[in-house]
Formats: sequence, C-alpha cells, structure tokens
Amino acid sequence: MSYQNHLSRRGLFRSLASCAALGSLGSLAAVSQQARAAASERKFLFFFAEGGWDPTPLDPKFGADGVSAVGGTDMDPGTFLGQAGNLTYSAGDDRPNMDLFFQNWGQRAALVRGVNVHSVAHDTATQWMMTGSTSMTAPDWPTILASSGGSYPMPHLVFSGPNFPGRLGAAVVRGGGGSLLQLIDGSLLSYADTNSPQHALSVDSMIDAHVHRQGVRYQQELQGLAKVRADAFIESLNRGSELEGRQFEAGLGASQSGTLDQALMALEVMRLGLTRCAMIQIPGSWDTHGGNGGVGPQLDDFFGVLDQVMDHCNRTPGFSQSWLADEVTIVCASELGRTPMFNGAGGRDHWTYASMMMMGSGIRGDTVAGATTDSFIARECDFGTGQPSASGGIIGTENVGAALLQLGGADASRYLPGVAPLTAIIEGE
Repeated sequence: MSYQNHLSRRGLFRSLASCAALGSLGSLAAVSQQARAAASERKFLFFFAEGGWDPTPLDPKFGADGVSAVGGTDMDPGTFLGQAGNLTYSAGDDRPNMDLFFQNWGQRAALVRGVNVHSVAHDTATQWMMTGSTSMTAPDWPTILASSGGSYPMPHLVFSGPNFPGRLGAAVVRGGGGSLLQLIDGSLLSYADTNSPQHALSVDSMIDAHVHRQGVRYQQELQGLAKVRADAFIESLNRGSELEGRQFEAGLGASQSGTLDQALMALEVMRLGLTRCAMIQIPGSWDTHGGNGGVGPQLDDFFGVLDQVMDHCNRTPGFSQSWLADEVTIVCASELGRTPMFNGAGGRDHWTYASMMMMGSGIRGDTVAGATTDSFIARECDFGTGQPSASGGIIGTENVGAALLQLGGADASRYLPGVAPLTAIIEGE
C-alpha cells in the first residue's frame, strides 16, 4: 500500500502551518520540547492493529549473527537489529520506513514490552487491551478520556477499530462518513423509503431555536435524573449546532478512506477543538498463523504513516499549544502478541504478551518500559522506572491504561481501583 499520493496534501498542510506560524520552523523540535499541554488539554490518537501483531519488531531478540533464533525466539529472516538512542527494533530491507521513523522521532517515543493481555482470544484480549477489564460495562481508554476533559462536539471520534463505550456511549461518534451531519441537518430524511416533509432552511432554524428555548426552560425546572437527562439533551443540541456551523471549516463532509487521510482528519478536528480522542485501525492482515512474510511490508506502510503524522504534528499549530506535537499523544497497540517461535506454516500463533508504542505529548521519549526473556516471557518490572526488578510486577494492559488516564487528567482510581499506573512512560514522573 502506497501513501505517495498524499504528498500534495501533506505539502498543503505544511504551507498552511507555515503561514500561521509566521516564522522559521527550523528549530521546531527544540520549541516542541519546551511546551507541554496540561493533562486536561491533552488529545489522544489511537492506532490499533486488529488480529494481534508480532511483538518482536518492537522487542527484538537477535543473536550474534543478527538473524538467527536465540533462546527460543525466531526473528524474521533478512532482519537485523536497528537502534535509535535507547530504542531497539527489527530493521530490514522490507521496512525502511520503520528505521526512518525511529531515527526521526525516537526521542519522542516510548516502547512498552511484555504487556500481559490476559488472554489469547481475539475478542477478550481486545477488551483487556482497551479497558483493562472483561466487564461489558467498562468503557475503553479513549472514551473515558473523551468524557473527562473539556467539552467537545465529537468527544471520541471512531473512524475504524475497536470501541467499548460502556456507560459513556454519549461521548462516542462514528467517523468516516456523513451520516452524523445528515442527521443533524435533517437531510437524512431524503434517504427514507417513504416521503418525508422537508422544511425550508428558515423554518428549520425556527424549529431548532424553539426546541432549544423549550429545552433550556424545562432544564431549569427539573431536578435529579430528569435534570441530568435534560442537561445531556441541551448539550447534544449545542454540539449539533457547532458541528453544523463548522462542518466546512473542519472538512467533516469529506470521506476518509485511507489511514493517513483518517489520521490527518483526526488531527484537524483536534486542532479545531472539536474532538479529544480518535481511534483508527491499522490496515493489514496481522493474524499471521500461516506465514509471517507480510509483516515487514505492513509495518513499513504503517511507520510511513506515523512518520508523516509526527511531521504534521510538529508543523501544525495546536488548539491549546503552539504545536499539535505538544498536545497530542499517539498510542499504537494490538490486542495480543504472537508466539516467539514460528509454527509449521512459517507463521506465529496467539501469545499473551504484546508490545506497544506511545509518542508525543506527555510521553517520556527515548524510553523502554518492560522487558521479556529470550523466550518472550514477560519479566517483572518496576512501574516507575520500567526496568526489570524482582520486587516489581508484570505490566498488564490495566497498568498501561491507568497511565494513559493519568496523562489525560482522568481519575484512574475510579475506573481501575487499586491498579498502579506505568508511570515510566510519563514525562516528568
């Protein structure tokens, strides 16, 4: 999959950001290190590889010759150890963008190794990875974050990938199409099988204003649960009005089919203060039971996108900070790992330990948290330093989630009582 056709758009964004900044961008990296968003202002962009990605590219186990299995872990043929600062990864001719990304942005990234997903079943592991629980009422990290900070017309925008709204479903908006705007402006009625009345714009505006006035009047008279529901109703009207008024500014009517398109749209609505969190599925076939040869090209595509996303964040003014890079945290994950050894078909089966990556605002860059043995078994680690420690614990999805909630100013103890956050990945902790 090629992303070369997006270069013109990338250039356009760069030009717009340059005009807005009215200054040289040559020292942007240094400026970016000086400013950080407050926890309540931080935005979150999630990328998720459905199917369970191979954790070894972010947690390589190379022998002296750079390619052979060591201690019970097979590495992909043709790969070798890549390094950028403290970060190591599996480099190769089939994944040059991965090397480019780490060389460009390793100072802003953290790797988390040996994350226990508590399951080898796709659905259960996905729930563990995103909620730290198997409860069907537990909301996922982006939904909690979207409900915890600020007032956004589209708090959590899901383009693709998993979503567990729990009891916070009002915060979730499905992206990637125009149905939301069509519901707001009433044009969706034109798609009905039976004729529906279509009001003139002036009449429609009068009806909207009347409904809003009546809602506010009743809202002021109510108490208890009725008032809570009335408050939510007025809030939804306000969100709808803002989205309808700013849809052209945000380009919300456009279709976003590619990963880079979706990422740029997510960043644009974050820049405009319309969205706090977004979820995007990483394309590719990651459930590699029958052959692992496609992993490298898939990684190359994804890291090519990440490189452009980080470049865009470092060149685009933010909503609350000078640059998006100072207020957007990027999280990359999958629901489970793959076995350390290849199976008889040259692929890898399900494994309970996975690798994750975070970068951007609030992340302690050039950091590795967690560790695995040569046979890819998680080691006990100190959650504060991320280093192996006999007095520490195995990093679980819940510990990573608690850290993300802390990064976003949410009360992690409310959703994960007694769970220690993995503060090793948090800058300044």
